[in-house]
This record gives sequence, structure tokens and C-alpha cells, in this order.
Amino acid sequence: MSVKVKIKCPCCGSSSLWKFGYERKTKLQKYRCRNCKKQFVPGRPLRTCQHYPTVFCPRCGARMTIFKQLSDGYRYRCRNYNLAGAKKCSHKINVDFSGQRNFKTILHPTEIELVAGKIDPAFHWSKMKFPKPTVALALYYSICEAMPATQVSRTLANIHAVSISHDTITRWSHKAGFLFSQKTAVELSLPLKQGRRPRLYADETEVSVGGRKTWFWMSYCKKYDLMLGRNLTRRRDTKSARDLLAMTHTLAPDLKASELLTDGLWSYPSALGDLNFNDEKHIVYKSFFESPNNNALERKWSGFKNRAKSFRGFKSDVGQMAFIEGQVFYHHLLKPSVRLNGKTPFENLGHNLSKNNLSQLEIINFFLNT
Repeated sequence: MSVKVKIKCPCCGSSSLWKFGYERKTKLQKYRCRNCKKQFVPGRPLRTCQHYPTVFCPRCGARMTIFKQLSDGYRYRCRNYNLAGAKKCSHKINVDFSGQRNFKTILHPTEIELVAGKIDPAFHWSKMKFPKPTVALALYYSICEAMPATQVSRTLANIHAVSISHDTITRWSHKAGFLFSQKTAVELSLPLKQGRRPRLYADETEVSVGGRKTWFWMSYCKKYDLMLGRNLTRRRDTKSARDLLAMTHTLAPDLKASELLTDGLWSYPSALGDLNFNDEKHIVYKSFFESPNNNALERKWSGFKNRAKSFRGFKSDVGQMAFIEGQVFYHHLLKPSVRLNGKTPFENLGHNLSKNNLSQLEIINFFLNT
């Protein structure tokens, strides 16, 4: 003998229900409560509703709705975006998951999510077999001449009669890239003329790391030939652009009020809004043939990629980022700039290491000893 089980609403306990169709996938009968209007399937736990932060538009005061989900928050859009005339408002802002606008940003390349905590940049000389001049020579070939570790190992063995494995040289170059990056990450004071500030460029390019598509971000000041913010990410999202610009403003605070030229990727204006940047100073270029354009930074991409060809790609994010930091160190302190009349960018700003006529190898040795 079968007993008919009376179905009740799991929310209010009411037995006043009506059938409300079937689920598309499972074909189970759905019910709807006449009292609280709750829809449910008997015997299945109720779905919990996620409550999102309530945000009001800072321009018109209307309520805002979620427009897009970010990696560290939500992007909201004003509800009046579909109105006409003076009432139309399509303002967008970003908030974190708690409903606030205090996003955390990285201020140094060692804090980048893909490499943070994966390498110790310190050289433990008491445990090392080779002296500092030998390490400096290997780093000179690796950084200044952009030679892979196997080629550096053969060069040291054939010319200098020093036998060092390529794995050891790889570890040295990884450590040195981040070590030099830490020691040269000083706040730069730019000799700006009153009322005139140099333009800042920002862009991203695709690189392959371990067979995965990765994006290398960089900001550049053409007037002083400075590579400022750097970032390495898997996505071209707002958080990546925000970290890039926050690092840029930390290294060169004088450029906070400068114009910013980008390629129109939506991540840039979204990130600039989080940093309270003036929208009128954001310039977007659409073609290489229009003026102003981003050709100055595009040429830097070709320089990076040409020097990286001999490595035949990088297997890890640490290796890719260490190479980038080594090349930035080489560009700022070791390579004379034609734009700056034969001076290096740091030498042009008063960070003068060449006053003692130091060679590139001696400058590397100097940073290993300090």
C-alpha cells in the first residue's frame, strides 16, 4: 500500500502549492508556493541567493547595477544608461567584493602574482663556490649580451677556463634580475619645466611562457627614456592595468598629472577611474599613422623580443620576468641612449655611476657588492 506524501513549501511550510512545469535538464516536477511565491523541487536543497553591494551613481544619484565581474570586484553601471536626453547617465565605477573602492595594488615587479614568492633574490656568498667577479662576468654575458645560459657556460669554459653548469647560470640570472630590480627601484625626481609635463605611454604585448599566452605590460616615458611600470599577467583585465599604473606613479610621482596615451583597451580607463585620474588627460590612438601615436613604445617591444629570440622562449614566469628586469636594468644603467646624448637614463637624472669611468662589468659587480 503506497502512502501519498504531502508536499510543503520549504520556506514557509505552506501546503498551498501549484505545479510549475519541469526542469529542462532533469525533467523533475517543479512547484511554486501560493503564499511566498518560492519555486522549488521537492527533496532538493534551496539555492542561496548571493547579495551584492548596493552602489549609487556618484554623478546622478541613481542606483547602479553590475555591468561586469572583475577578478577582484565588480564593475557597476548606472541604471539610467538607457534613458534619453538629459536624464541619460552611463557612468561606470569599480568596487571590490565588499562594496568599497580600496583596491590593493602592486608597487614592485617582485610582487607580481605570477612570480611572487617563487624566488629568493639574495646571493648567499658564504655558501657559494664561485667569487663575485666570476658571477658578475656570467651576468654580464647573460644580461648585457642577452646570451642563453648554455652559451654563457660554453663561453666561460672556452675563453676564461671556468667550468659552470648552465643550471647554475640560470639561477644566477633569475636572482640578479630581481635583485637589481629591487636596488634600482628608487623614486625618480624628474627635472620638469613649470606647466609642462612629459607624456606617458602604456601598452601590452603578447608573449608565450611555457606554451601559454601571457601579457607583458609596460609604461614608458619617452622624454627621459624611462621604462617605469612592468607587469606580467594571463589576462588583459582592469587589475593588470591598475597594478601597472600604480607602480608607474610610485616610481615617478611627477608623472601623476601627465597625459597618458593608450591603445583604447577598456582596462585602462577602468583602472584610471580607480586611481582618480583625470579622464581629459587620457588619449587614445587608433592607428600608427595618426598623431599622437604609441610608436615609441612599440619599438621597445621589438627590442625586447629581438634580444629574447636566442632564448627560444621561456619555460617559466620567473624566467620571463627575470629576463625583463635584467633588460630594464641594462637599459637604465648600462646602455647609452642616443636620445639622451650618449648618457644612460639614470645618469641623465643624476644617478651617476659612470663618474668613476666604470665599465658595464664593473657596474654589475658594484651592485652585487652593495
